[in-house]
Amino acid sequence: MRLRRLLASLLLGATLAGCTNLDLQDPNGPSTGTFWQTAGDALAGVNAAYNALQNNGTYGRWLVFATDLRSDIGMILSPWTDLSNFTKFTFTSYDFEVNREIWQHHYQAIFRANQVIARVPAIPMDATLRDRIVGEAKFIRALMYLNLVTLYGNVPLITTPPQPTDRPATVGPPELWAQIEQDLTQARPVLPRSYSGNDLGRATWGAATALLGKAYMQQGKWSQADAALAEVIGSGLYDLMPNYADNFTDRFENNVESLFEVQFGDRSFLSAGTRGLNISRMVGPCGPSYCDGRPTRWYVEQFLKDTTVGGRVDPRLDLTIYYNKAGGMDVYGTPFAVRYAADTTQLFFKKYGEYYLGLPDQDWDAAINFRVIRYADVLLLDAEALNELGRTAEAYPLVDRVRARVTLPPLPAGLSADSLRERILRERMFELGLEGQRWADLERHARITPALQAEDPEFQFFVAGKSELLPIPQTERDLNPNVKQNPGW
Repeated sequence: MRLRRLLASLLLGATLAGCTNLDLQDPNGPSTGTFWQTAGDALAGVNAAYNALQNNGTYGRWLVFATDLRSDIGMILSPWTDLSNFTKFTFTSYDFEVNREIWQHHYQAIFRANQVIARVPAIPMDATLRDRIVGEAKFIRALMYLNLVTLYGNVPLITTPPQPTDRPATVGPPELWAQIEQDLTQARPVLPRSYSGNDLGRATWGAATALLGKAYMQQGKWSQADAALAEVIGSGLYDLMPNYADNFTDRFENNVESLFEVQFGDRSFLSAGTRGLNISRMVGPCGPSYCDGRPTRWYVEQFLKDTTVGGRVDPRLDLTIYYNKAGGMDVYGTPFAVRYAADTTQLFFKKYGEYYLGLPDQDWDAAINFRVIRYADVLLLDAEALNELGRTAEAYPLVDRVRARVTLPPLPAGLSADSLRERILRERMFELGLEGQRWADLERHARITPALQAEDPEFQFFVAGKSELLPIPQTERDLNPNVKQNPGW
């Protein structure tokens, strides 16, 4: 059953309470003044915040468009002109659906988390459960702000339930990162190491600690990042799954490699307010999916440069991308060369698809959880932090551990810090493709530049000093004059 069923059954009251008009209230309906009374209300409130992570603009659909598909590993070939322009850093309207929903849905989750953080401490209930629920909400708020600061740079920082007259101003990354660090530092000690039964999928100590490490990494705080990530590694709570592919189906969810996943359900959950993952329907192979998002040819070529100890291609390629490979490749029951006989050079994303179900089509609502933080991500981040600290030799075993899972040989000995940095970033690109990590990886090392045109032709439209950040939606600025537009837009 897990958290996804609890989301469906308990979120309605808190969702209504969180969205109630502060001037006009139904006297028979829940409100912020009457809802927050019991432990059940507290649980429903935090479940509503989790539910907001399923939206299109958070992890349901669009986030990978703003991260992986805007980066050098992805591109868009879509008849929807505005969507195609999105990864070309071009807008006819800053309120374009993808940009608008990323902004709105992140702030919806923040709004719900803020309700929990503000209201739950006053509820007479078990103190341990109360603190845990507030810690979960702080984790969600930190996760949302980490995405926002990475994509937009300068956004309003809202940490309390807003009043109708509030017009919060944009703040810069230093203030946003400080809040993220504070939320995660406060959440860590009150979150459990693990859950069982229906609570599987909630934020844990490990999730908060790893996310804190990620926040430090994005700021170049290598020592603090290593300290946090090493805690996760040293805890013994996590390990790599023996089979890489098992991380991206609905068969092995919330497994030993997973630190945090957004819990999705198939279409049977729709009537109860819980939905499925839409990503593969948008970026999977043409026919079973709409194939709006595609991998770049450069990305595939990079995979082909490394081989396993048996001389084969990195197996993560065949699990991440559909292509016309020697020996053939099946695409939802039809050989690639047959299905795409008119153009066998095409490339499509495979990860997060339902190809393993033996069905001819990809459902809009896939019951596959989106993996937000995996242990492989933690290992590679800590290796990167150690290398940046000049502890290059200590980084090797962490990278080699990830490579060994897919039978790749150890890295060559004697690499310089610069060379190892390149190898780690490449390893992350192969390991974490279509998991929303590539944009942040490039940003962390100031590599989002016009030079990426050599890898992705869409970067010919990139404007330095502008395109590194998304534009603030115009509707937001119309409502709140204190929200300033990002440079160049």
